[in-house]
Amino acid sequence: MPSEQARVELAVRNQAALDHLASDPEKYCEWIATIAFYKALQVVEAVFTHDPDQQHGDNHGRRHGILKGKKCYSHIWKYYRPLWSASAIARYLRAPEGPHFSSFSQYMAPDQVYPLLVGHYLHQVQMSARQFLSEDAQKKLGLRVLSKTKKAGQRRKH
Repeated sequence: MPSEQARVELAVRNQAALDHLASDPEKYCEWIATIAFYKALQVVEAVFTHDPDQQHGDNHGRRHGILKGKKCYSHIWKYYRPLWSASAIARYLRAPEGPHFSSFSQYMAPDQVYPLLVGHYLHQVQMSARQFLSEDAQKKLGLRVLSKTKKAGQRRKH
């Protein structure tokens, strides 16, 4: 299983791609949606490196089951799921178990893609995940670091 550090490095590279594509969200809205989801996936996988009960979510179904099935991950799931749906629509023009679209912009206006998917949903995934991550990982992801004392008080039992 890849380490927390390896997962965080991929997440940071995904963020660099998001920052690059943000210059023209109308042209790249599908890629922004897809990369935002995959950054969230890497953050979630980094979280799983600290969970003694989980090796990793080696596929989307297993990962979703872990996020939905453990109460400590419910807030991550709440914001991860819309990223997964948006990514599926961006790639397949179909929501998972949902309607078809003729274009991604039919689902979401291009000027809303970055603020909503990256600025809100992805941000919330990271904020929810940070209690499970090392201080080094939090710093690399650009998050305000939770001290060990504060982190222990906020962390819910796995």
